[in-house]
Amino acid sequence: MAGARDAALQGLIAFRRSGAWPDLELKRLSQDLSPEDAALTTALVYGTLQNRMLIDFTLQSISSMSLKKVMPQVLDALRLGAFQLLFLGRVPDSAAVNETVKLAKKHGGSRAGGYVNAVLRRLITLRDTDALPQPGGATDERLSIRYSHPLWFVRAMLERLGEDGCEALLRADNEPAATTLRVNTLKTDCDSLCTLLREQGIECRPVPGLDNALETAQLGNPARLRAFRDGLFYIQDAAGQRCVAALAPTPGSFVIDMCAAPGGKTLLCAQIMHNQGRILAMDIHPHKAALIEKNAVKYGADIIEAVAADASKPVGALRQSADFVLCDVPCSGFGVIRKKPDIRFKKPEDIAGLPALQQSILCTAAGYVKPGGRLVYSTCTVLRQENEEVIERFIQGADDWALEGMQTLWPHIDGTDGFFIARLARR
Repeated sequence: MAGARDAALQGLIAFRRSGAWPDLELKRLSQDLSPEDAALTTALVYGTLQNRMLIDFTLQSISSMSLKKVMPQVLDALRLGAFQLLFLGRVPDSAAVNETVKLAKKHGGSRAGGYVNAVLRRLITLRDTDALPQPGGATDERLSIRYSHPLWFVRAMLERLGEDGCEALLRADNEPAATTLRVNTLKTDCDSLCTLLREQGIECRPVPGLDNALETAQLGNPARLRAFRDGLFYIQDAAGQRCVAALAPTPGSFVIDMCAAPGGKTLLCAQIMHNQGRILAMDIHPHKAALIEKNAVKYGADIIEAVAADASKPVGALRQSADFVLCDVPCSGFGVIRKKPDIRFKKPEDIAGLPALQQSILCTAAGYVKPGGRLVYSTCTVLRQENEEVIERFIQGADDWALEGMQTLWPHIDGTDGFFIARLARR
């Protein structure tokens, strides 16, 4: 248990220093831990980052000095301890406090340990007497702190969804998401996979309105399962599956997937096409294109060809050659905050250049579609500037294109990742 907390603290320090989600760091730190401790390490890092604004608000309200004056490593440890006391009920208070104090002493000395001990014990007292300070002030500021989302994003969602809808979205972003599996129909079927997983203690249920999709809260590490290693299922949120369903590629057709990595949507296209036809999967990074090829072999989709290519730069040989084009573009990711808590630390200037890139990729993709063909543009964000506004600009200058429909999927309404899907047809 102590090893898990030490590893979690190292993960928080790595995030603070690099600003990048420490997936590789967590894997490295957890490799010598038991499966239980490795899972706890991930839960501690995810949970602390997910709730950091509220944790900091609470700590600042009860601390004897400004958090800005606390040594960064000690503050990371304090946040870790506060998360356990406020959100992780299965951890005994004594263990949370004692182990956090040890971490604080290790990184800041005995004085830091005394400070952390005093703050956490004060936190327990206020928690147990229902006297914890609560965020107040204007609605946008209160919601931002309460649900640890950036203020600028909360304001955008208040404008779009209203107060009740915005709060429901923020609440859903902080709740655990069930795992959605896509049955690989090139190798098995729903009933057979359900039976196989049930024999290993994993209960699944069908996802309403979505073919060959199962949902479970019991999967754990998929690599331990023979069914996963054999390519009988792929982990893919229902929103991503609905995106490919909107494209609806037909057997024997030619499909281009513009920004394909890691390849989940590419593989689903192959399934829908019954492995008949041709799929060209592009990604700007050669190692990701190689990963797509590897997965195509694993999942039995031999109609997939993966190439390293910049999706924003047209390839003349592909002009008006494809029956279907999938354009799932790079985006800010504000639809998958519940799975990637680092996204909530992005600033507007960090994502300001995305709409121009998305517009460029969309225009390139449109050039590949045959007359009578179909294109789907999608993102895993809920921001208008990356979604509706990109489509509206494209349609305004494209007389030979028709918008067949667009929709936003919401975690609090649809139970999926936040996702935008627009379907267009070339006249």
